[in-house]
Amino acid sequence: MSIRALALDAIVERVMSRGGKQGVIAEIARRHADGAPAPAPVPASVAKRFVVGEARVAGSRVVTLRRREAPPGRAVVFLPGGGYAHPVSTAHWIAVAQYALAAGIDAVVPLYEVVPVGDAARAHGFVAQVLDETIAERGAEQVYLAGDSAGGGLALSVLQRRPEGIRAAVLLNPWLDVELAHPAVPALERWDVILDPAELRLWGRAWAGDLSTSDPAVSPLHGGFSGLPPVHVVTGGRDALLTQALDAHRLLRLAGNAGTLAYSPDVNHAVGLMRSATPEAKRAFDHVVHILRS
Repeated sequence: MSIRALALDAIVERVMSRGGKQGVIAEIARRHADGAPAPAPVPASVAKRFVVGEARVAGSRVVTLRRREAPPGRAVVFLPGGGYAHPVSTAHWIAVAQYALAAGIDAVVPLYEVVPVGDAARAHGFVAQVLDETIAERGAEQVYLAGDSAGGGLALSVLQRRPEGIRAAVLLNPWLDVELAHPAVPALERWDVILDPAELRLWGRAWAGDLSTSDPAVSPLHGGFSGLPPVHVVTGGRDALLTQALDAHRLLRLAGNAGTLAYSPDVNHAVGLMRSATPEAKRAFDHVVHILRS
């Protein structure tokens, strides 16, 4: 593990705030009265590098980052994470822009609503329609699907229902079982400076809405893995979701999927969004860019 990675984990552990189960319950109740937090706007540093467009699909916002002076071409539909509790952040916008610029690709970001306004059923219909419209505009096999954490789980669950026309998918530290039922989770939690599994379970149950938490629309680890385009998984050993990523890759390989696994034993849950913060993050970033350029 690099010195920079050790230092970053120490900083993250100091600034992360965990409210515990009661904090999640109180926050959901507050949101029922006051509404969910708003998505972060596209930062000026990103807007100056792209033509930023916005549309509404199925009643929800979709933001497009189109490369300047470039005709419409390949695009990645990117689903930001946040545990279904937090909308897109400034860090997400910066990471998406970095991936798009490095890969020479446009980005389409569906701003799905988080708990309690949004839930799995609503998000599925929204994201599927965004994919359909993006493929119709860009052409079959010109569209990639990607997501980090909860966004990775949503990406896989949508892909399992409608894999047509997607060139490849990239799942960054994906959350694929909202119950975090694997027996190794308590051990992994001690190494994870970002995630609190107890809090995640509560947000995941709220995200399920009227569905069971084991429904593949909520927890795609329980879904089908056959007939999918290449699904590439990025994960690390200091992530409470590690076992989910490994299980998904195993099931994909058993189904004959051509996707890859990028595993680093010493990286934390946010490695896919950090780019140059650590050498480990740079390797993960370069791996994803190589996929998006393929």
